[in-house]
Amino acid sequence: MKSAEQILKIKATVLYVLSHSPQGMDYIHLFKIMYFAQQRHLVTYGSPLMEDTFMALKHGPVPSLTYKVIRASEQNGHFDETVMQDFCTSLTVKNVDGRPIVYAAADCDLEEFSKSDIAVLDACIEDYWSVGSFDLSDLSHDLAWKRARRTAERTGESAKLPLFDIAEAGGASKGMLQVIRERQWTAHHLS
Repeated sequence: MKSAEQILKIKATVLYVLSHSPQGMDYIHLFKIMYFAQQRHLVTYGSPLMEDTFMALKHGPVPSLTYKVIRASEQNGHFDETVMQDFCTSLTVKNVDGRPIVYAAADCDLEEFSKSDIAVLDACIEDYWSVGSFDLSDLSHDLAWKRARRTAERTGESAKLPLFDIAEAGGASKGMLQVIRERQWTAHHLS
């Protein structure tokens, strides 16, 4: 389970991306911008932008907690945990031309971000804003996604994309990959 602080950062990330799209955004577009921002932050700084876990689904990496919250919002669902319910009600999902479109229903808490977070998000929004959703999906079928899909096919279960693989697929240097590996090892052994 994610901590309240992790959920607030994920929520802020979603709302920040959506704040650049008053006309809303389809799931694929939102998820891929989030994925590429996560990847760029790992490649550049050696740490994740947010703590959402990306799963290897058919149309590319999908942030699992964000997907769960958006689906609940779409169905007017309810969470017992206040921070999750607040995340859920900060979004609105409407059916537009037969597909779900996500809208921000709350303001983004910019206090959740560092300057580097904003720089990465802005760059990814600019780079991928005008790219079609299915083209973004194809772009996200990178080495990390392919590895995780092979695991999913072998096990019959959804497979997550490890941060190391996401960074490697994004072209992280050997030095940065070593930093990421060491941080993951430390986090795993200190938790």
